[in-house]
Amino acid sequence: MTQLPAPHPLPAPRISVILPAFNVGHYIAAAIASLQSQTFTDFEALVIDDGSTDTTRQQALSAIGTDPRFRLTQQANRGLSGARNTGLDLARAPFIAFLDGDDRFAPTFLQSLHDTLHSTSADWVACGVAFCPPDGTRHPHSAIHGQPEPRADGQAVPFALEDWADVICHFPSAWNKLYRRDFIGDQRFDDGTWYEDHGFFHRLAAKSRVLHHISDPLYLYTLDRDGQITRADSDRVFDQIAVLETSATVFRASDKTGAETGLSRLATRLFCERLEVIRTPQRATWFRQEAADFFARHQLAPDWRWDRHIDALQACSLSGTPAITIRHDAAADDDAARHTLLPDPSSPLAPFFRLTTADQPADHTGVVIDLPGSGWVDHNALADLARQLLHSDLAATLVTLIPTAPQPQPVLSPDSALDLTPTRHALLVKAAFACQPISPTPQLRLAEQALRLCAAQAPITCAQARVPMPRQITPPTLPDMQDLDQWAAALAPLLPRGGARRLFLRAASLRMAQDQQRGRLRLALLLRLWLIGRKRGWTGTNGTIDADTPPILRRIFRQKPAG
Repeated sequence: MTQLPAPHPLPAPRISVILPAFNVGHYIAAAIASLQSQTFTDFEALVIDDGSTDTTRQQALSAIGTDPRFRLTQQANRGLSGARNTGLDLARAPFIAFLDGDDRFAPTFLQSLHDTLHSTSADWVACGVAFCPPDGTRHPHSAIHGQPEPRADGQAVPFALEDWADVICHFPSAWNKLYRRDFIGDQRFDDGTWYEDHGFFHRLAAKSRVLHHISDPLYLYTLDRDGQITRADSDRVFDQIAVLETSATVFRASDKTGAETGLSRLATRLFCERLEVIRTPQRATWFRQEAADFFARHQLAPDWRWDRHIDALQACSLSGTPAITIRHDAAADDDAARHTLLPDPSSPLAPFFRLTTADQPADHTGVVIDLPGSGWVDHNALADLARQLLHSDLAATLVTLIPTAPQPQPVLSPDSALDLTPTRHALLVKAAFACQPISPTPQLRLAEQALRLCAAQAPITCAQARVPMPRQITPPTLPDMQDLDQWAAALAPLLPRGGARRLFLRAASLRMAQDQQRGRLRLALLLRLWLIGRKRGWTGTNGTIDADTPPILRRIFRQKPAG
């Protein structure tokens, strides 16, 4: 290790800023300039060149010039953890800050955070961050997951750290914080791993009861730099598993509450973040399996509902099962059904969909939709609706399929449930509310699911899809009279007044129109319908029937003529 000390020995500064640098020749000068522009000037900057092979050293020396507050240290490559640990060993000040070599501090970073620690006697303080893409824009974030919008007042606010579910909301990064040196003590970053901030942050949080926070975006984080760890599609993403195992040990060994909830939420968010940057399908599949194994090993389930910015479909997939189950009459291994109802295997949406038969029980997570037709499905529209549903307190979304102009959205009730048709409507249902259908007939399956949601008083929303998702069923599948009778008897408590008669008349009307039956066959149908109606007490009683019910059927049941 080679050190280039400041030309003149200086008294111990108030703050030591540790600046690790590895192959950031294009960025290091800006990082150093941001330190030189600080309104708080009583600091030392420890620039740790971690074995760079580009112009990092030369650019750093040029930017430092004769500024005596800077010391450049060169060492063989040890990774970001090793560079930061070297800085911690060299630091002389009672306060510690970290600045990555490709990022910058806003001019008031040190002043604002130091003033907060001085006035509150706190152990550490954090601030918001501005994400800075190459186009020169800035996107502020509070650095608190689930609460991304910075507060307007800019004041420091104490956040309790009594529960791990509260701790994991905060960015675990080392760089947007200022620490008391005696609070860090002999704590160091874990060598040889990616995502090294996490263990460091969680070990400090385990012994802290409060983290003060300034939501102003005082840390300027560079996005889309080549070689950036958090955006790398590499097998090193699997380091996340070991890092989470370390955090699990820390959580469970502490006296804080909420270790299991905190770990589940943390793992869900971090696994989803890693999957965002994995572009290799095989690596993504392997990573999802490792994530599922982690949850199973710790007897946890993915938890995304606390942060609306977590992709709910991605989170559901961490349980080992795709988030969206399409139930269809065809067998799940039917190649034709798979080709028409599932996304292309190369699509980014492919891991979120699966196909099962209608009689298969639903899993406890994700959503279920019955699509009895065949043909092209708008998977993007369906995925967006599923994300919204999974992040809501609703039980289902009633989708009206509109190939042309929008139509009035129905209000779901027991009466309107009987008007739903699988050629125009679909119910996207959370798996916990998905029923196991009694009848294999698409019309009755849809009606049964709607009736059960109404009976449970489950909250439902409505949506429209401009492109039909299920195909038209041609010809419509008609329920057998005996099957319909058994279905209506089983669901009698859920049906509206006159509902069973309405369904029988509708089925008879469709059969008469479709088959154009005459003579004895038609007479047999009408006689059978009359006998069922007499047995059920449907003759002459009140209740809604369809407007297009044929006159002969109206006469059998002594209903008023249409109009």
